[in-house]
Amino acid sequence: MIPVYEPIFNGNEKKYLQECIDKGQVSSAGKFVKKFEEKFAKWANAQYAIATSSGTSALETALWASGISKGLVILPVSTIISCVIAILRVGAKPLFKDIDLETLNIKVPSLSHNPILSVNLFGHRVEHKTNALVIEDNSQYWKKYSITHTAVYSLYANKLITSGEGGIIVTNSKQVYDNAKSYIDLCHSKERFIHDKIGYNFRMSNLQAAVGLAQLERIDEFTEIKQRNLQFYKKYLPDKVKLKCDVPVPWMYLIETPYDNKKIRQKLWEKYEIDTRSFFYPLHKQPCFGNKYSKLSFPNADYASKHWFYLPSGLTLKEWEIKYICQCLTEILNEHF
Repeated sequence: MIPVYEPIFNGNEKKYLQECIDKGQVSSAGKFVKKFEEKFAKWANAQYAIATSSGTSALETALWASGISKGLVILPVSTIISCVIAILRVGAKPLFKDIDLETLNIKVPSLSHNPILSVNLFGHRVEHKTNALVIEDNSQYWKKYSITHTAVYSLYANKLITSGEGGIIVTNSKQVYDNAKSYIDLCHSKERFIHDKIGYNFRMSNLQAAVGLAQLERIDEFTEIKQRNLQFYKKYLPDKVKLKCDVPVPWMYLIETPYDNKKIRQKLWEKYEIDTRSFFYPLHKQPCFGNKYSKLSFPNADYASKHWFYLPSGLTLKEWEIKYICQCLTEILNEHF
């Protein structure tokens, strides 16, 4: 069986976790949270970093800390539901835009001044010519570059580095930093247990931060693995398949076929035990929203949902496994399509 993703934990994870346990520093109080934030801010070329309990909580915190509490927020309709949940929870409303089939992001009208949540699935930032506030969701695409605004990363198990669950916000704004630090800690005032605003417990634990720090120490190595495996996929994928993730640090190896991805994925699993994942189901069709957005039309999102899916993308993959995956995919396409 080849899983869709498998991280690597053979660095300092056990050592740092054991230190947390030996010292009884397992909650958010402990040296690893601060150390992880400092190291991550340095890696991202940002002045500040705020570690949180999940990528979803990081998104919500970044929106709130940036002053978004009402109005419309522009975002792509093809993304994880966490993005729209975060917008709704701070009191704003989503304004969905269809994705571009090449960049997988959105284009924003030049006259729009609504805040933008740019979901950079494969490194392509939102195209806009406005002065609107932009918050970048880099949960999937990890690349070192200068931060001139607020960005969010996820530390979920299938990301470049992971703490199991977790998220981190980076910013150059002291105000955003102070707001975020308050929000993730129940908005305590200077006097403990006095709260002048409503916040939430979104703190990262010292245990999570210990794992995150150990992973961050190897981020260059993990990046090289991702780049190497991308070249293997490019070498072995059949001609009927188009690679949609030809970027320096792909999150997952996303492909496009002319066929229904559900049928291909089902056959890959049933015949070869190769695990895959579908691309995002369009947000406007999510059952939890009822008929609120169902009359909207986003043809590119519909196409992507039907024809795109992720092949195994873990850090443990070897060349022979990628070659085998591509051979199995070729056989299925030749036999059934």
